[in-house]
Amino acid sequence: MKRLGGFGLEPADAKALAAFVEAMPAPRAPTSDRAAVARGARLFHSSELGCSDCHSGRALTDRGRHDVDTDMAEVDTPSLVGLAGSAPYYHDGSAATLEALLLENGSVHAMGNPGALEGDQLGDLVAYLESL
Repeated sequence: MKRLGGFGLEPADAKALAAFVEAMPAPRAPTSDRAAVARGARLFHSSELGCSDCHSGRALTDRGRHDVDTDMAEVDTPSLVGLAGSAPYYHDGSAATLEALLLENGSVHAMGNPGALEGDQLGDLVAYLESL
């Protein structure tokens, strides 16, 4: 908030807001092919792609800050819960779709190894991400 010109929240208010947000039910994910979702989950958690290195735990975030080659020194690792309904992606909205996030912008932002995707793997990974 301070980075955007606000004054921030008092610690008690920030804690209450975080508790409220974390208690909200997850958004309803789009219906997808279960087999594709399972294949995408394996890709997501593979060491080859490295997605789960930063997107881990219940909220699919390490809550860390990383230098991902943007115009900002570091950015927070966002939670991937409800990802399907939160386009456009990145702090600057530079990826309009999950496909663009993975193929066009992923390597630009030094995010994992999306260039390793072959054939139907992109669709499988997107199906998994949409299921979160």
